[in-house]
Amino acid sequence: MDIIAYHDFHNIRLSDFYNGPDYREVENYDFMGEQWVGELSGFNTFLRLTSEPEATKSISLDFTKDEQGITGKVLEVLHLPIKTACSESDLVALLGEPYKKLRLAKDTVTMDYIIGEQHTYYLSCTLHLVNGLMYLDIMNEEKVIKKLKSKEKKKKEA
Repeated sequence: MDIIAYHDFHNIRLSDFYNGPDYREVENYDFMGEQWVGELSGFNTFLRLTSEPEATKSISLDFTKDEQGITGKVLEVLHLPIKTACSESDLVALLGEPYKKLRLAKDTVTMDYIIGEQHTYYLSCTLHLVNGLMYLDIMNEEKVIKKLKSKEKKKKEA
């Protein structure tokens, strides 16, 4: 599956979709072991590495509080055909088996993927077993993807 090209992903900003009262810009934001700058609205985050402050590398979306309709618009721009009410089986049908699956609670599952043929992205989807997609993280930061792949490889070897 191919989705948005890197150069287009790098230009996406939260302010393209939302500029409401809880919108704010942040600096020195710690996420996935890296330091970022970016934009936030609740748990929706659009982040750029402090070393590359012009290029969005990570987007997190909160589907649980989407009164502004941000999530659907962002998925459309990303060319990511995930539906907000998708189930675990819907994700597997669309993306295949995840490379990692984690259950932190009885009623939720997090499924991690490396997607894209021409442009590779880390994609993590947290689903509620009844209500569907709750959170989504998508990232094209190479160092983070390599760290994640390395951790998973070590687990499989152990």
